[in-house]
Amino acid sequence: MRRDLGSFRSIRVNNFFLFVALLIYGALGSGMPPWSAYPFIALMGLPLLFPLSADPLDKIPAERLMLWPIGKAQRLMLRLISLALSPIFWLVLLMVAKKARWMGLLAFLTVAIAARGAAGFARRVPRWNLLRCVPLLPGRLGGMVTNNIRGMLSVLDTWVAVLLSAIALAYRYGTAHPDPAALPILAMLTALALSTYAQSLFGLDFDDGMTLYRLLPLGPREILLAKDLAFLMVLLPLVLLVDPLAGLTFGLVSLAVGHHSSVLMRLPQRRWRFAGGRMLPVGALQLLASVGFGFAEVRRGVRFFGASVALYLLSLWFYGRAQAETGQ
Repeated sequence: MRRDLGSFRSIRVNNFFLFVALLIYGALGSGMPPWSAYPFIALMGLPLLFPLSADPLDKIPAERLMLWPIGKAQRLMLRLISLALSPIFWLVLLMVAKKARWMGLLAFLTVAIAARGAAGFARRVPRWNLLRCVPLLPGRLGGMVTNNIRGMLSVLDTWVAVLLSAIALAYRYGTAHPDPAALPILAMLTALALSTYAQSLFGLDFDDGMTLYRLLPLGPREILLAKDLAFLMVLLPLVLLVDPLAGLTFGLVSLAVGHHSSVLMRLPQRRWRFAGGRMLPVGALQLLASVGFGFAEVRRGVRFFGASVALYLLSLWFYGRAQAETGQ
């Protein structure tokens, strides 16, 4: 269990987590409870319930589990004992120890059980696996773009962005008089949730994936472009009906800066975890540049969106050449 919980440490260098931490620090520094951070903590906590609720026995291949010389009663007992290895079990005990309200505890248990059931159902019924619903895209880069979209859907950052987008759409179309100034901020928050992944575009590939890239009839810039297209194809639908220019400006600058660590550093990622980046200097520069360009586009107009496109193309050219030189 310790090793499993240790795999969640990447959240400490996640841009969205750092944003939430900044909200908490600012509130506590002013002597106020961090009320503004609570909705964002909930947004990050909801996707976390799925990997936290996973059955520890699911990590054992089904064929090997069937070969164990134990009866049905012993298998049932093993399932019950395995609950003690689930982080959700200890979270529930902590909530009971803290005398949490029973309604809140019941709601938490309901969501956790539903998450565990949904994850198990998707594993046992492959046709309901969302990753398989992504169609194979045409063209020279279509297969790589599809594969990278599926990779992004297996990172929790993407699902935080989906939740933020849903909230933004509910606010825009479910409110009688939505504040126009809030829409670009919501679009940029959605892009912020994805921005850490832009620092580790090769993080899910590991050594086997990097070897495969060397065998493909594609140049380094094409491989990097395929990963960027996957990122933008995930981001665009999420901000399209909110504020596409602000969201895409933020995303393009995040990619432009994130190319540095993606190409020149090894930042391995794990599926069904939050992406982890480098806080200094890449993460800080990425946040400052993305936020700066995003607000400049909102206040000064579309020319800053054009500037973000130019910056991205320059970064693609430069780091594509750097990737060729390093042989990655």
